[in-house]
Amino acid sequence: MMINSTPSPPLPNSLEDSLIQVSDILRCASATAYETGDNLDGLKRDLAFSVVHLINMAKAELERSLECVQNPDSPDET
Repeated sequence: MMINSTPSPPLPNSLEDSLIQVSDILRCASATAYETGDNLDGLKRDLAFSVVHLINMAKAELERSLECVQNPDSPDET
């Protein structure tokens, strides 16, 4: 029998729960990339901080989607 040492996250109950869970994962990924970049120099530092930027762009899109799920009657501002 194989023991899974990585805890499995709870299954989301709804689309909103899933989006919130993904937001939390992106926040952790951004913090990890930032801390990694903070300890690097030169091109490796630039690369790590570009990952932070990409994660933050994805998080912004996710938050817009979450807003649409939470307020389905509000007009889309795009």
